[in-house]
Amino acid sequence: MMLEKDQQGSITSRRMARAVNPLARTHTLWSLLRFTLPSIGMMLVISLYTVVDGIFIGQYAGANAIAASNIAYPGINLVIGLAIMIASGGSALVAKTLGERDQPLASRRFTMLLFATLGIDCLVAALILLFLPEVLAFLGATPLLYEDARLYLGIMTGFAPFLTLLLFFNYFYIVDGAPKLGFAASTLSGLLNGVLDYVFLAHFHWGIAGAAFATGIGYCAAAAVGLVYFTRYAKTLHFVRPHLGFAALHDLGQTMSNGSSELVTELAVGFTTFLFNLVTFRYAGEDGIAAITVILYTEMLMTSILMGFSTGIAPVFSYQFGAKNGRALRRLMRQALKVLALFGLLSFGASQLFGDLIVRLFLPQGGHVAEMTRRGFLLYSFSFLLVGFNLFTSGFFTAISEGLLSALSSFVRNLAAIAVFLIVLPRFLGLTGVWLAVPAADLAAVLLNVVLLFWAYDRFRPSAPRPRGMGKRRMAMQTCPEN
Repeated sequence: MMLEKDQQGSITSRRMARAVNPLARTHTLWSLLRFTLPSIGMMLVISLYTVVDGIFIGQYAGANAIAASNIAYPGINLVIGLAIMIASGGSALVAKTLGERDQPLASRRFTMLLFATLGIDCLVAALILLFLPEVLAFLGATPLLYEDARLYLGIMTGFAPFLTLLLFFNYFYIVDGAPKLGFAASTLSGLLNGVLDYVFLAHFHWGIAGAAFATGIGYCAAAAVGLVYFTRYAKTLHFVRPHLGFAALHDLGQTMSNGSSELVTELAVGFTTFLFNLVTFRYAGEDGIAAITVILYTEMLMTSILMGFSTGIAPVFSYQFGAKNGRALRRLMRQALKVLALFGLLSFGASQLFGDLIVRLFLPQGGHVAEMTRRGFLLYSFSFLLVGFNLFTSGFFTAISEGLLSALSSFVRNLAAIAVFLIVLPRFLGLTGVWLAVPAADLAAVLLNVVLLFWAYDRFRPSAPRPRGMGKRRMAMQTCPEN
């Protein structure tokens, strides 16, 4: 009799949790899409910040200004990478804590991680501003591009605290069960950015500085929304006395280790952007830098859909991992891979059909640079078929607290493979090798990630034995009823 009561109480507790937190619900393929749609929209809007800047810079400041923004971007990537490292690793930790039914500890960890993220990013931003000439020299700013790059990086770095808050809150809206608010905040910020781009560049003629100010003010608006929400309206996560002491340092270390793949990803984006600039300058001068900049802008827009889906689904994985629901994890993996395959086909098809139109948005004057960009983009877009699978693999292992495997996946795709192919392929194929470097890197990364995901899928099988030989965690996943 006592056993039956305990079982009934356990089932009632799970049902109550599903009613309170959408992370606990059993998702179908379509409900999962609906749940992640705000995150997809949010990432799409965030990517539009940079893309809209690029369009207005190209329209009103020219190809050299576009190239200068790309020279500066690796510096901004460092700030973004540190924020996303703690936000992604921290959201996995906090979602797992909620899955373990410890809401007070989740809020203390959430508050501590916010202050830690702000402190680290503000320190890095201050160092960039202090050594701005040296940073730009290291990034390869040519005399023709130096002044525009200095303005863009200097102004954008000044808005680093607001960018940090925006990125941090975007991850935790999902954990708190309010992904639509993240989309709304990002949309407000993106609209403000677009309007100010038009005002500052088309009417005030501020050039690249106007684009940086427009983006920074947009960051401020999104950060304000997050501060108000988590202060007064959040469902489960609130600002409280932060988690302090040795336990806080342990949690921060675990968070940074688990989110290290996201830092690797952002640093790799910065480093490979740097490499792209060097290689394309060698083969095509400043025109080559302008061409790769437009292609990278467009890649950012296309892959934001895939990143948004992976970001949106990650807290669901973390919650079910904390709840030890292996059956739900296997079902989520199958559903996610189906969605990513569809998104990849749609992204590739759109890039092939509308490649010319996309290039003309950035380079309406046409000419040699536009034609070079068009040819390069059609080859580069083959990566869209595979990149979603690779992005998901890294985010998935972060979500289940396998930071080492997540970092390995990210390192192979975003840094090692791209660097190798970017150095090797142009030696044989010239400029064509530059455009094919990323598709080749994605293909190489898929070979590794298929093995990693097969291991994870087998690990979460209800009858699977304790896994050996891969990953640091050795906990066998036990399942609970799905309904």
